[in-house]
Amino acid sequence: MLPIANLIGEYLSWACEGTRAPATLWPLLFYRGHECESWELLPTLCRRKLPAQQLMDLEKEIIAEVRNRFSLSDWKDLEVVAYARHLGAPTRLLDWSKNAFVALWFTVSSAQYDSYPGVVFQINVLDQTNNVLGLGLNCSMELDKLENCPCKRSIHVLPGSHRVERCQRQGSIFSIASFSSGHALIPMNQAGVADKQITIRKFSIPPERKVQLRRLLAELGLDAYSVYGDPDSFGKSLGLLLEF
Repeated sequence: MLPIANLIGEYLSWACEGTRAPATLWPLLFYRGHECESWELLPTLCRRKLPAQQLMDLEKEIIAEVRNRFSLSDWKDLEVVAYARHLGAPTRLLDWSKNAFVALWFTVSSAQYDSYPGVVFQINVLDQTNNVLGLGLNCSMELDKLENCPCKRSIHVLPGSHRVERCQRQGSIFSIASFSSGHALIPMNQAGVADKQITIRKFSIPPERKVQLRRLLAELGLDAYSVYGDPDSFGKSLGLLLEF
């Protein structure tokens, strides 16, 4: 078994293979951690095996409910969806991070899954034709317009809203696929790769290293409280000390 420092070194080497978008401060690489390697890259709303139209109607209802409940009348639909995502509501968004260590934390954060291999996914938004996947720089930020965006892309990558504190804490980036193209109903690593829109790589985390990694990240200040920032997560961070 490799020393934990070697594993971290391998992970950093893997994570840093990439560049920044031309003429911008945007990175080209984003990361997402799964505690179980078998989980699909499919957003929570689309894991319900329902027709696209029913899912679109449900999405509108969720947006309206969250907007009314939390007085978000001046927020755009995509901002409301991002807020709903961090509340745990089913949405069409997949959340990623600009920070490879945040993704690694999500991969090892729960002792419940310590017996399962985890995985960190890396998405490269420079597509195979050397064009940058929609980052919201030249594309509409309106949810309804993304279905038929002039850029003709079926998958967009969007910045996290500055209004949502967790987006700032987690370095959030969101991917969203269109219902009209059918991409929203297909795992992202199948849909995007098939039409050459994106490149996805993965780094496997052996189950026997999860506790060590969780402890190391906690010692570096990356725990439930630093990621979520609410009182409940602060309590969980204190409880983590007992595990060690």
